[in-house]
Amino acid sequence: MPKTAKKKKRIKDLPRKQSLGGVRFYHPETGEICIWFSQWGYPDGQAGVWYKTDPQSSRIFPLVLKNLKEALEFVLVPEEKS
Repeated sequence: MPKTAKKKKRIKDLPRKQSLGGVRFYHPETGEICIWFSQWGYPDGQAGVWYKTDPQSSRIFPLVLKNLKEALEFVLVPEEKS
């Protein structure tokens, strides 16, 4: 019997009031695992997300978006089961 494909969870699937700090997602262009650090958005539409690639590092990187709503479609990294 064929396996049914699991629907990938996206940021928009998280609870409404959840903080996005520390949420792990796949970079939409590179597929790299990223950790949400912060975000910015301006009334003129310029927006983006600051992210880390290593939780122990102090380095953060920008991911520029046309509109912050684009981030709602980022695919979440599945949580590891312990």
